[in-house]
Amino acid sequence: MLDKFVPAPARLVELGAAPGDQAASLAHLGYLVTAVDLGEAPDAWAGSASGRMEHIFDEAGVRYVEWDLAKTPYPLDNDEFDAVVMTEVFEHLREYPLQSLVECRRILRPGGRLFFTTPNAAYVLNRARALKGLSTATSVDDWMYGVPYARHAREYTFAEVQQMMSAAGFDVILAESRHLFKSAGKQTLGARTAKQFLDRLAMMRNTLGPSIIIIAEKPAK
Repeated sequence: MLDKFVPAPARLVELGAAPGDQAASLAHLGYLVTAVDLGEAPDAWAGSASGRMEHIFDEAGVRYVEWDLAKTPYPLDNDEFDAVVMTEVFEHLREYPLQSLVECRRILRPGGRLFFTTPNAAYVLNRARALKGLSTATSVDDWMYGVPYARHAREYTFAEVQQMMSAAGFDVILAESRHLFKSAGKQTLGARTAKQFLDRLAMMRNTLGPSIIIIAEKPAK
């Protein structure tokens, strides 16, 4: 999607970049990448030794900015970037997450694009769990023992995400769903088959898919 809508060597920032592999990969593809992350145990996401993320950033030429995305304004200039990448981050923000989208708009140049993903609260399996009387929220063990910033504070529906994009001043130019983790997690024949089915369902009816995928544009005027 980046290659189609904002090809390299565009100026790009990834917000919530740990464990760093995505930002480093984009830099290797020729993008001019800035990575922003909280800086608390960033290597734990990849199960790696301390210092891995900064090492791969140095190797790839990624500029690293340590910052809490719950605090605004971000230490980034107005109209600085051609693209903002914010994948699987929004659901972790607690206090007024709309602020993060407003900041995304501020740091994008006019006509710049936001590439955004977050879990779909109305995912078909979540609907089935709710009908069974089960919780669709982050595991209760994470709330009792987990690291606070690693928990999902809230998940959203397509309609809610599009409402917030509009409130932040974005024009949504693409809204779709896919199964983003077909090659991760369980890889038994049954698991792979189920993931392929859910991916196809998401393409046919995005409101039932596991992930919300949005490309939004900062208006040129």
